This record gives sequence, C-alpha cells and structure tokens, in this order.
Amino acid sequence: MRSNQFIFVRHGQSQANAEGIIADGAVPLTDKGVDQARITGLEVKKLGITTIVCSPYLRAQQTAQIIAGELGIDLAHIKIIEELRERGLGSCEGKPKVQASEWYSRSDDPTLEPRQTLLDRMHAALENIRAIDSKGLILVVGHVISGFYLSEAAKGARLLA
Repeated sequence: MRSNQFIFVRHGQSQANAEGIIADGAVPLTDKGVDQARITGLEVKKLGITTIVCSPYLRAQQTAQIIAGELGIDLAHIKIIEELRERGLGSCEGKPKVQASEWYSRSDDPTLEPRQTLLDRMHAALENIRAIDSKGLILVVGHVISGFYLSEAAKGARLLA
C-alpha cells in the first residue's frame, strides 16, 4: 500500500445534530453517536488503519477515540489537525438549522467562512495529513462540510467556481 492514503469518516451524531442546532466545537456525541463510532470502528477494523487524525472539535475527537479503542490504537497517537475543523458558520452557530443542508456548504453568505478560504484550509489539512509518517492507511475523522472540501482538495481543486 502506498503511504499517506486516507479514508474520511464523519463524526457520530452530536447533541446538536439530535436537536437540529448548528454546532460549535464543544458539542459532545449522543449515546447514538457513541454507538455509531463503535460500529464504524468495527467496520474499518479489517482495513489496516495505522493512524487516526481528527478535527479539534469535541465530537470528532470522541469519535476518533472510540474508533481507536476498537482498532487497538493508543489514544496518545491520535493526531489533531486544527485545519480539519468544520466550516465557520458565523452567526448560525448555536441556532436552529433553518436552511437546507446544501446551503451551509455552498452558500457565499458573507457571514460564513468563505468557501475559497475553506478549500485553502483543506489543502493545508491535506499537507498535514501527508506529512504524517505512516506506511499504512490513515483514518480522518471530521465533519460533513469540511470533509467535502477536503475531498475536493485531494482531487486537486484549487479554485471554486
């Protein structure tokens, strides 16, 4: 296997997800989210994951820790990559989700983190992932919107239309 290959998983259900609220970085997993993380750990066990990286947000760290436990990876070896945090949703954070999901990822509303800035940040995250000394598969635990832009960065996208 080539070094620096990775797969991306979204964190388990958070308390904010369950309540229909736009989350900030301090929202924990629900019991359902904990179960989802355990199931994910069991499902990826056969893939040969050697390293886990995650967003600095609590729900992503909790998901990464639960998966690491299922994989037998020491929690001290989980690497937090600051750039993997979710898109900055400005004044929407902490409030009920009122827009369709796609709006939060595609909107150019000036109160949100600019999409181009997010893509550039995901390129930086990708460089951090590539800098990890791993000869196996890296598991990246993150968020829906930033995960989409990380995927775009991995495909080589530099500019958004």
